[in-house]
Amino acid sequence: MGTLYTDNGADLDGYGYRDQGVLKVLLYSSHPLVIKGIKGMLADAPGIDLVGHAANWIEAMLRIHELDPSLLIVNDDGTGNGSSNIPEAMSPVISEFPGLNCLVIMSTHDHEKELAALKLGIKGVLIENSESDTLLQCIECISSGGLWFRRAVLEKFVSEQLFFSRLKENGRQGFALPVFTRRELEIIQMAGKGVKNREIGRNLFISEKTVKHHLSKIFKKLQIRKRTDLRMYL
Repeated sequence: MGTLYTDNGADLDGYGYRDQGVLKVLLYSSHPLVIKGIKGMLADAPGIDLVGHAANWIEAMLRIHELDPSLLIVNDDGTGNGSSNIPEAMSPVISEFPGLNCLVIMSTHDHEKELAALKLGIKGVLIENSESDTLLQCIECISSGGLWFRRAVLEKFVSEQLFFSRLKENGRQGFALPVFTRRELEIIQMAGKGVKNREIGRNLFISEKTVKHHLSKIFKKLQIRKRTDLRMYL
């Protein structure tokens, strides 16, 4: 670990700069307890320097310009205010600082939000009750060029990319959804969420055989073979 310098470049929050071989981390959170907790976790971590924190997006952008961190840790509090607008609020940060790795800490797992974060370019998602060792492993993984997401999220992302890659290879770069009847749309919505054919028929007041017939037409229109592929359209 490099030497901590307090006479040149230290900020008002007690953060300092170490040598260039150290990973500089900036924390974005509006919660003092979160800041204190992560600061404590990283205090003695070799090769990591928490250079500062920001309480809002404007301050975060300014801090990035001033401190030039390699990793931004963002606390998604999930309350609907401020820092909870993740990952949408991170889009301008990622666009303006493409070399900055971003890690989001969430209160609970949220598959759709985690998938959106991955698509946006965020490098990892961690749950806030994780142990300090897990946080350090996550940071090491991301700083080494890796991704830190749950397997289910990565599999969903890969399956979508493969699907659209096949469309592109087939010369359908201008791909648009086929035209569906209202009944077909209702079935796509339910089947894509894992509802069984019998239950779909019961909900729509049609027979299970009719549901299968509609699904066959839907599969043909979308050029898919499995009902699980319908999830990517929801």
